[in-house]
Amino acid sequence: MGFDTMDQLLDIVIEPDLSSWHWKDEDEFADTINHGVYSLAEAQAIREEGERVIKTMQDANSLLIQGWEKWRPPTDWQIPEFPAKWDDLSFYNDQS
Repeated sequence: MGFDTMDQLLDIVIEPDLSSWHWKDEDEFADTINHGVYSLAEAQAIREEGERVIKTMQDANSLLIQGWEKWRPPTDWQIPEFPAKWDDLSFYNDQS
């Protein structure tokens, strides 16, 4: 029916040439900690994962960056459309 995601609010913005980076949404991330959405230990683990990603991106030999800077989607790609009633839960319940 869709996609499940878990956005931990703390994003990393990295320049295309990999020359610099910065955290994005640190204020929102701090709010989640202050409101108990994430414990201090969870927040630390999230930030540590971000730091691991940054180190990986700064590694010129990283497979994550080799060639991706030149990638462009094929020109014939189209935006997919959802089927009718994709968000109507009763439709899916009636199918069982």
